[in-house]
Amino acid sequence: MSKDWILNHLGMMVTNRNAVLNHFQSIGMGVSVGPQPLLPYEQGEGELMYFQTLDGDPVTHKYTTGGAHNFRDGNSQIGDCQLEIYPMKPGPGMFISEYLEKKGPGINHIAFNTPDIERDTQLLIEKGCDLVFNASVNGKTIENYLDTRKFGDVMISLRPNASNWENTWKENNLNHPLVSNWKLLGLGIVVENVEKASDYYLELGFPLNPILKKYEFPNILSSQIGVGPIVFEFLEPTNKSSIYQNCYDNRGEGLADLIYLVDDLKVEIEKLTKKGVNLIDSNKDYAILETRKEGNILTRLIQS
Repeated sequence: MSKDWILNHLGMMVTNRNAVLNHFQSIGMGVSVGPQPLLPYEQGEGELMYFQTLDGDPVTHKYTTGGAHNFRDGNSQIGDCQLEIYPMKPGPGMFISEYLEKKGPGINHIAFNTPDIERDTQLLIEKGCDLVFNASVNGKTIENYLDTRKFGDVMISLRPNASNWENTWKENNLNHPLVSNWKLLGLGIVVENVEKASDYYLELGFPLNPILKKYEFPNILSSQIGVGPIVFEFLEPTNKSSIYQNCYDNRGEGLADLIYLVDDLKVEIEKLTKKGVNLIDSNKDYAILETRKEGNILTRLIQS
């Protein structure tokens, strides 16, 4: 499973979308590229099924699809990765509103395209992952959220293969002159126990995949699991001095940093620090930068 997945986007839940979009663009890291497309873009009837709480009964909502777009800016293009920034009100309501109330803003799901959404959804359900959100148009599933939060507190979202319409939209975003050529390698996910987190994802059917160099981070235990084209790197702090311990203390388990491959590490560090971004740690191979002001996510750059 996941060998034929394509990364669609990272889903960040926030209270103030404009503040997050402005933050990433102001530090020269992300470019606001326009509205999230309605998928698929066709006339018909859509239906959402979601849980208000993960222990309650699901709610369904029907709506009309197609027609004019609502042109609200909701995405930040960071290198070759799209960050979908979605505003929610913390508190009772949809389960991700409860997530915001508990943890504050942050990335809570990773969305992938799969050629067989029903197959892969069923495989994860059989492994014990609950289906907590389903969106359909004219009876066809266009997105499923699977609850994979047992270790790492991150959900996996699945979508069918992108249409030509969506692919053209994404290609247009990548061609924006301000978008960098950074390549997303993976995601750093802070956990309480790296062995338990790795074993859980192995049991779900994802492989060990150490494509990142084994840097000698001080006071960190780590392992790398391949999920589609990227790596989930589980990070267990072993000492209070680690920046990842700080992430854990602030928000508990969850996604702590974005890991990008860059052509010239020194040049990228200089660009970001000139914009006021603090350099936390670096050597000739990597740099960790403090980009948590809005959205609660660090940035790790790796020299190609």
